[in-house]
Amino acid sequence: MDWSGIEKRRFVRVKFPCKIIVYAPEKHVIVSHTENISTGGVRVIIDDKLEISSLVGLEIYLGDRPVICKGRVVWVVEIVSPVLKTPGMNDTGIEFYEIKEKDKKSINRLIKAIVSGDK
Repeated sequence: MDWSGIEKRRFVRVKFPCKIIVYAPEKHVIVSHTENISTGGVRVIIDDKLEISSLVGLEIYLGDRPVICKGRVVWVVEIVSPVLKTPGMNDTGIEFYEIKEKDKKSINRLIKAIVSGDK
């Protein structure tokens, strides 16, 4: 998703591809990787089109242990295949809904390390 407008985000986000498992409604499991991450949420590209405002379970593998939390789908943009000219994947923004403070701090440390070039 290319964006050239002014960013009005509350949290700094960084490109950080890591394994993520999304537990969607009705016990549906989606395995993917993050496109970017912030202390407020993640962006993932997945096959499934999740409903906006739906609550999902998340496991995000930043390193030694996963961050386990809940999230809310805040936006979905359908990606059209340039070759097939048909919809294929869904660029999806998920806001953290229930996350432990220690996990927020771990994500924040990771972001600071990436931004400062230490990672």
